[in-house]
Amino acid sequence: MKLKKYLIFGYSSLLLLTTSCSKSFIDEVKPADGSLSNSVIFTSTQGVDNALTGIYDLMRDYIPSSGRQNMYGIKTIMLNFDLRGNDMISDPSNWWLYENQWSDNAYGRIATSARTEQIWNLFYKTINNANAVIQNINQLPAAQSVKDQYVAEAKALRAYAYFYLARIYQFTYAKDINAPGVPIYTEPASSSSNGNSRASLKNVYALITADLEYAAATLTSTRVDKYRINKNVAQGILAEVYQEMGMADNTLWAKALSNAQAAVSGYSLMSSTGYKDGFNTASNTEWMWGMQFNSTQSFSYAGFFGYIEPVNSPNPNFKGRYNDLYINSSFVSLFTATDMRNRFIAAANQSTANPWKKWVTIKFQDNATQSGDYVMMRAAEMYLIQAEAYAQMNQLTQAKNTLFALQSQRDPNAIVSTNLTQASILAEILVERRKELYAEMGVQFFDLKRYQLPLVRDGNQWSLLNIPATDNRWRWQIPQSEMDANKSLTTADQNPL
Repeated sequence: MKLKKYLIFGYSSLLLLTTSCSKSFIDEVKPADGSLSNSVIFTSTQGVDNALTGIYDLMRDYIPSSGRQNMYGIKTIMLNFDLRGNDMISDPSNWWLYENQWSDNAYGRIATSARTEQIWNLFYKTINNANAVIQNINQLPAAQSVKDQYVAEAKALRAYAYFYLARIYQFTYAKDINAPGVPIYTEPASSSSNGNSRASLKNVYALITADLEYAAATLTSTRVDKYRINKNVAQGILAEVYQEMGMADNTLWAKALSNAQAAVSGYSLMSSTGYKDGFNTASNTEWMWGMQFNSTQSFSYAGFFGYIEPVNSPNPNFKGRYNDLYINSSFVSLFTATDMRNRFIAAANQSTANPWKKWVTIKFQDNATQSGDYVMMRAAEMYLIQAEAYAQMNQLTQAKNTLFALQSQRDPNAIVSTNLTQASILAEILVERRKELYAEMGVQFFDLKRYQLPLVRDGNQWSLLNIPATDNRWRWQIPQSEMDANKSLTTADQNPL
């Protein structure tokens, strides 16, 4: 672990920010030079709240040295994986073309790339700062119940970060639970630390589940605002983790099911009007977790909406930016005309010379100040996890009914599936996950990976890849900076090209 890069408390890169219940949950660094120490942070609940807010702000972190505008925070990490599926297409002459074609360059999985550096840095910064909260919380002059809440939230953040790292830097858990995962740290690192070796996936997931089980049992549903993890979100992440682990141990699907059911309590599926609002506000009743922004925090061209919203968007607030992402014709064909998710329009710049420029999505539309919120978790995903869990446990009627509860809400003309076998129902659920969650969480990439299926491109993709499930490109290389700085890692620890 390149430790000096991840230390936040007491360094000039400190991001401890004033907390507010408004959209401007991240306003400005206090003090301006970021010179806060642990003795200041843990003297009051406000200090700890600020520290936790700083961790969430890390999820928007940028690598200035990369010089690449499509590396702003966790949403660009997720979009990177969405472009590696089949349903979205980049303009081959603009941003995201390298992600689209799985290039082993600065935008890809190789050790020297800025993208793998972005992913590793963002999540290990999150982990290191969560560890600092956990270790120092007893300095806080507050009731034990208050301190327990802070520890639970920090553990949920740590688990969330490790979950992404484990899925990115190794094949799926079900392929080999003893395969090397990523280094584990449960205490804040210092610049004099040598770093740890790669722990097995089994041990990484043991930490993830222990952290999340504690968080789900300890947190309450109340919180400062939707950018913070509460009990529901912790249960939602835990459902995702057991969904991944259930591929190796079928008994864990019951835990995926129960956590998804508990997580969605209090959240309803959005109406057609809500779906067409543009996926830009955390106040949406279906959003369980969302990153809020204000007008001073807009990334404009470099932000998520700056890439995905099309040049001919019907959005009156649209101001025009990169607009270089398209939708595969084979994906568009999956939606009926009456499905509220059929949010595709003809691209303004389509031509016979550029057949991939046929469809664009208007699912996401920025707001008037170019500061649309980022969706992190929705109720619909929890419905789909429940349906998949039922199917995996061979409770096929419950699986079909749960799936139809979502399908019928999205499409008034939907009909109950006639699929009768476990395999066919699971295949339908995976398609429904793509239709519901595209451009939100890299859904197809991670689903193919956990089911150990190949990526086979079709439709009007300009990059018609066929990548076997065993291809090493599914697992990313550890950044070279980490390999150089971490004395516990050798060249043998690096994932192969």
